[in-house]
Amino acid sequence: MNSLKDIWSQFQKFIRFDKSLYVKISYDRYESGNALIIVVLSLLAIYIPLVISSSTSNFADIVFYGIVDGIFAWLFANLGIWFLLTRAFNQQIELPTILIFTGYTHGLIGFIGLLVIANSYISIMSNILQVSVIVIFGWMYFVLSNSLKAAFLFENRIASIASVTFLFILIWFSDPIRIFV
Repeated sequence: MNSLKDIWSQFQKFIRFDKSLYVKISYDRYESGNALIIVVLSLLAIYIPLVISSSTSNFADIVFYGIVDGIFAWLFANLGIWFLLTRAFNQQIELPTILIFTGYTHGLIGFIGLLVIANSYISIMSNILQVSVIVIFGWMYFVLSNSLKAAFLFENRIASIASVTFLFILIWFSDPIRIFV
């Protein structure tokens, strides 16, 4: 595992569609730990602004159970697309490599936390917030789809179906994300 600075630089390259990074991290078995760190940080980026802006008394419970729920939804979505890819499309792919790409993609959800912070300081219209969240999920779709195509040489159709399936399962089972959808 790398330091947080290295993880942050890899995350920035990942969301900028750096194809050489996609290939490099697909062969690193220990990169799934970095992906888990990114998932936890993105969930914290959602919950910390929500907790700060609300007037509830059980902050620790909300954040702890929200992060556990978000990680469970991420793992369940990974199992869903792994099953889809191995059974429906007969692709030979390992689950830790899928964890890497979906974990780095999940990091984009942290930008929703920035929207919440911005909304607490300046009043943003609800239409602008909704469009911004849709743009973030669209960005997630394109990053995951392009990373699967570049790293595993999937066809466009297979990468697209896997990306949509991941996002659908993630949104359906994750309470922290469902707050914003």
